[in-house]
Amino acid sequence: MPRALRYALTLALVTAGACTHARPVALAEDRAEEPADAIASSGVPPQTGDVPPVVDQYFPPGQEPGPPRWRVSEVDPRLVVREGSDELGFLEQACAYDEPCGCLVAAEHGYRRSEDGWSITVVLPEVEIRQVVKRGTCIQGCGHPMPPEPASVRSLGAIDPAAVKIVVQRPRRIVKKQTCTNPLAPP
Repeated sequence: MPRALRYALTLALVTAGACTHARPVALAEDRAEEPADAIASSGVPPQTGDVPPVVDQYFPPGQEPGPPRWRVSEVDPRLVVREGSDELGFLEQACAYDEPCGCLVAAEHGYRRSEDGWSITVVLPEVEIRQVVKRGTCIQGCGHPMPPEPASVRSLGAIDPAAVKIVVQRPRRIVKKQTCTNPLAPP
């Protein structure tokens, strides 16, 4: 994906209220000039093979507009089966640490396809918030809480849910948040 298109898409997501504090992850083609050890130590799961496409959004039962399109598999609640077909989908969690104003830390996903299925790595950092207090007045908060975004469904194809291995990693991540001695609520 061209770099300009990716940045335009990121801007559109931020404007639409998606994870506004999440940092974009550089794609492999954008990181070709980086040394291999810098890419390996970045904390992003390795991408090999094809990343499955996003084909739909998943709404929890009772919240979906219209008839249900996906049902949860018996193997894992993160795997869903399209109604009326054998297509298996993976519910991609967009945010690792939500706040009332939106996503503070994005979840990261890595996909590896093999002959017999998929291996999916989900990185959900354990977030430690450190407050940085400055003297003075500031506006703190966002006004109205953001509703949660529906999960994206990535198509894994017509495979058995037992052929999908999901590994969750929980590295520690420290996030500094600024506040002030005299915070005001937004209008």
